[in-house]
Amino acid sequence: MSEIHDNPSVCKDELFAKKENSVLLISTLGLGLLFNLLFYGKPLGVSYPLYIMALYLVLFWNMRNKRPLKVDQKLLMGIPIILLSFSYFLYSNQVFIVLNFMAIPILVVAHTLLLTSNNRYEWFKSQFLGEVIYGMVVRPLENFLKPFYVILAFAKRRPNSGKYRAASKILIGLLAAAGLLMVIIPLLASADDIFRQLLERVPNVFRVININEIVPRLIVVTLVTCLVFSYLWSLLSCKVGLNKGSSDTLSGEVLKTDSLQKSRAFLDPITVTSMLVLIDLLYTIFIAIQFSYLFGSLKFGLPPNFTYSQYARKGFFELVVITLINLIILLGNMNFLKSSGTKLDQVVKLLNTILVASTFIILLSAHFRMSLYEDVYGYTYLRVLTHAFMVYLFVLLAVTLCKIWRQRTQLLKSYLVISIVAYTLINYVNIDNIIVKNNIERYNQGNPIDITYLTTLSYDVVPKLVDLAHSTSDRVLADQLEKGLIYKKQVLAKERPWQSFNISMYRASKALSQQ
Repeated sequence: MSEIHDNPSVCKDELFAKKENSVLLISTLGLGLLFNLLFYGKPLGVSYPLYIMALYLVLFWNMRNKRPLKVDQKLLMGIPIILLSFSYFLYSNQVFIVLNFMAIPILVVAHTLLLTSNNRYEWFKSQFLGEVIYGMVVRPLENFLKPFYVILAFAKRRPNSGKYRAASKILIGLLAAAGLLMVIIPLLASADDIFRQLLERVPNVFRVININEIVPRLIVVTLVTCLVFSYLWSLLSCKVGLNKGSSDTLSGEVLKTDSLQKSRAFLDPITVTSMLVLIDLLYTIFIAIQFSYLFGSLKFGLPPNFTYSQYARKGFFELVVITLINLIILLGNMNFLKSSGTKLDQVVKLLNTILVASTFIILLSAHFRMSLYEDVYGYTYLRVLTHAFMVYLFVLLAVTLCKIWRQRTQLLKSYLVISIVAYTLINYVNIDNIIVKNNIERYNQGNPIDITYLTTLSYDVVPKLVDLAHSTSDRVLADQLEKGLIYKKQVLAKERPWQSFNISMYRASKALSQQ
């Protein structure tokens, strides 16, 4: 023991020679090899969720003794990550393939920081973003050379255990045998022609192995192993955590937050009240006009000299911008308004509530205008996403309304949860199918259909387009569909490795084979 204390290098070797470090190294090497197997030279598919699950399995296995796994809120935060990774297996929407490629690593880093208690700030605090960036950029690199230290430490370790001595003896025996075989094999080949012919076939096996391909694969495996090892080492070797003191401490934190909010407040309640009265009055007049248009257009037809397209196009984006401006006004009022300690505070809350209600109606108007536009010109990716964005804003406003009357509501936390849930849901509603389904319905009602646009969508829509080609009596339309699907048919005809298997492409291929 004294030797370890006296000699720092011995102490360092003992540190790296710990069993858990060897387990971490072996498991991350497995992830490196799995990365090569699943991703090298292959399009993404079922490989993505498989690798994400393998990554979490390695993390949970290596933290089993240090931080026992609990089914709690932190663990459940991984559900969106798993669902988003499975989108590579289920769907083929190129937009979400790109977006998820950026979003999933960010979510994985954030989630693993929480699981291993390496976050100094709560996940709904703005400072947590800095920890996520640090986790993505610094943690994978700061311990990049640690795997080699672990290997060297084990190589230097003294053969204390019987298992180690046995392994050493086996290795020595294999090396000795290799030296003897280099002499014996040529003698046997010279003594027996059949044995020699068999040996001559062995080089044919090695011809299949491409050295030019092996070298980059080894580099990829090494890089992934070192990066993942470095990241997991940084998570498992130390624990930052939050100060989870007594209830008094937590109350102190709440008071500290309240005092911080008061200290940064600079808006005068009288000024804000005057502003809100005018804004709410303006919106009340605007909404009265909107109701006459909305319900009047439905019941009595559009106003004179208006077409559906003109009405729909006129002011839609302006209304969405107004919604965002109103949301900023509300957030400013709630975060930077000085408290008067009088009934004026309640008046401000009431005026903010009227502002929220007005914004709801404005969103409804924007939604109605876009619906009219779709009825005339059909459904596109941007138009459907616009509807989804308006629903998202509606939910944010609903939470903001709760914040107006319930001060303890944590807006950033609520906004983050809503955003992650909304993004996950939009991945699974299959927008491409919605576009094709509604456009086909419009076509069946006698409206034109843009086949060229529909055939540019993902493979999710192919079965519906094939069904349309079979059911339509319009041979021109059927020919357009046939020409539009040629490229997809050519791509699907190519062989793909099992790692790139995708249900959307499988269904499309099956539908096209029956065409």
